[in-house]
Amino acid sequence: MVVHLKLHKMAGYAAAALLLLLLSADSQAFGRTGHIMICDMSYQLVQPATRQKLDQLLTATPYQSFGPACVWPDEVRSEDKFAWTKPHHYINLQRGETVVTREHCPKVGCVVSAIEDMQQRLQQNQQDWQALLFLSHYISDLHQPLHVSFADDLGGNRTALYFYGEPSNLHGIWDSNMLAKLGYNEPAKQQQLFTRLSQAQQQQWLQTDLMAWTNESATITIGLYQDYRPGMLIDDSYLAKHQATLEQRLLQAAVRLAATLDRLLAE
Repeated sequence: MVVHLKLHKMAGYAAAALLLLLLSADSQAFGRTGHIMICDMSYQLVQPATRQKLDQLLTATPYQSFGPACVWPDEVRSEDKFAWTKPHHYINLQRGETVVTREHCPKVGCVVSAIEDMQQRLQQNQQDWQALLFLSHYISDLHQPLHVSFADDLGGNRTALYFYGEPSNLHGIWDSNMLAKLGYNEPAKQQQLFTRLSQAQQQQWLQTDLMAWTNESATITIGLYQDYRPGMLIDDSYLAKHQATLEQRLLQAAVRLAATLDRLLAE
């Protein structure tokens, strides 16, 4: 009887894991908390003239503040008129490759080409609030390592693991689960991270370009897959090992987004 109960429990975990993978197969974006954090921090970093432009642009959107507005591209990509944006949240490389180039971007586009396109749109028309939100969202996505990943498992969505006993996958834990476990759903915790940002870090992170940002994520992702084992258990030791990387990616995205917006909107 005990053996049957154990088998039944294992079958339940397997079914739950399969269901989660199916539900998350189309999930290709930094979680809501991550996007809000990055855009809130960048809003605090931009020049006053840029902040004034952002406030003006937000009046044309359904949102009252910049952080929540940055989630909009995820909210509309299931609509037919925005279906063309679905491939623009990520870029894939092949197993065994270690460097991402623009050649990895397919004809339908990728996060790299989308960032460049939206910069151009916003430069041509500073009233293009959709370009603003797409650009801000995509820069955030690029800094979530699993958005620069492998196509054969949908950027980690088809991996299977347990996060503190609950079935999840690599993409999901880096999107949302680790942030929630670390307490970043709370605004006070978010602000604590922001106050740790130094001027030296900002200057250092602005010395590189878009493809360098992309390959930073690729390097992290490759390392994550080297440590990954199907069905592995994620606990405090994994969180402690990767917390600094996750937090740095959030801060880097905010710094680089702010500098990009200053360049496009401050004039």
